[in-house]
Amino acid sequence: MKISKVTRFCWMLVLLAGLIVVSNALAADEATTVDTGKELKEMPVLTGESWQSLQPDTKIAFIWGIGHVVTIEEHVIKRHPEMQRKDFVAKLADGLRGVPMSGIIEQIDSYYRQNPDDLDLPVMRVIWSQIVRPKLKAGIADVPFKNQDQ
Repeated sequence: MKISKVTRFCWMLVLLAGLIVVSNALAADEATTVDTGKELKEMPVLTGESWQSLQPDTKIAFIWGIGHVVTIEEHVIKRHPEMQRKDFVAKLADGLRGVPMSGIIEQIDSYYRQNPDDLDLPVMRVIWSQIVRPKLKAGIADVPFKNQDQ
């Protein structure tokens, strides 16, 4: 499947905006030390350890960024229906539909409180396993869950 230049450009903008929002939010958060002057060789992964020290506004910014990725993909698909697929973002949209940002944050906070040995798990994995997956009948590409990683 070919991805148009406009779609690639939109994704790059979304990723850049998300990185800027999270970087600025993390830099403003006194409890979290991040060297934003470093050149990124790869995207940092937000884990439970960092999540716990974030201010509420920073957590909202992170969830809001996820919502923007989902929303942009949905708008692109409306304009280009041939691009519709059952990928991670589509499943994320299905699983998060109707869940308020505050509810997502509460569930993430609760998970890490109840599972202190899992602080090394990425926040996105917690979102997937605790919020999204339980609402889905099948996983990515509509593959039954018994046939793929959960």
